[in-house]
Amino acid sequence: MSDSDLEMGDDDVEQSELEQQFRLATNHVTAKANVYAAKDLLELYGLYKQATEGVCHTPRPSMLQMQARSKWSAWQALGEMTKPEAQSAYIAKLRSIDEDYEGDSKQKTPGRLNGWVVHSIESVPVEEQSKPEHLKTIFDHVKENNLPRLREQLKPGADLTPLDEQGMALLHWATDRNAIEIIQYLVECGANVNQLDAEQQTPLHYAASCGHVEALRYLLSSNADLELRDADGQTCLDVAEDEQICAMLQAALQLRNT
Repeated sequence: MSDSDLEMGDDDVEQSELEQQFRLATNHVTAKANVYAAKDLLELYGLYKQATEGVCHTPRPSMLQMQARSKWSAWQALGEMTKPEAQSAYIAKLRSIDEDYEGDSKQKTPGRLNGWVVHSIESVPVEEQSKPEHLKTIFDHVKENNLPRLREQLKPGADLTPLDEQGMALLHWATDRNAIEIIQYLVECGANVNQLDAEQQTPLHYAASCGHVEALRYLLSSNADLELRDADGQTCLDVAEDEQICAMLQAALQLRNT
């Protein structure tokens, strides 16, 4: 066997190991998708498409297909990234948002990503479905878009500023889920529309990056600050990909500056 054959063999082994780790990572996301924020799921979706299909050459969806446009933008933004680079980036992204991820073969739950990333992010994750009702927190009720139970459990004058283990406040989760009635209820209860998460992002950042028109419209009507910057120095307009979202933000910014 020649040296070149050995080198090619090493390359094949390395690529095989990467593909195995990528498969385990996608299986993990399949099982826990609704635990993650929509903005992270969008990034994972784009990386998954790039890793499995390569560079985006599909036409941009119409304005009426908001979710499809957001997914397309996440994929298209990766440009000429190679499939192996996208696989590595997917694994790195998962590890950055899930400290419990080990990436070993003990994690089962096979499946492929479809829908938003695995399924609709507005459905309830398996672990939350099986969680006893008496153990659920106000964060659980917001994630499930369960306003009646939130009303029952949220005490008058409760502090709405604490962040959960993912670095998000209640209003961030409500915006992430595009749960308009809960967003409105939390704001009426005193939630700050400019509340910062662990990455210094506001709910407006979430609405903009996720393409949630209804949530964006409500936050703008509540005078959310358009110019606050996150830890990366980006405003809500900087993280927006959808044309309609960008147009709404630009119009609001122009109106406030006149």
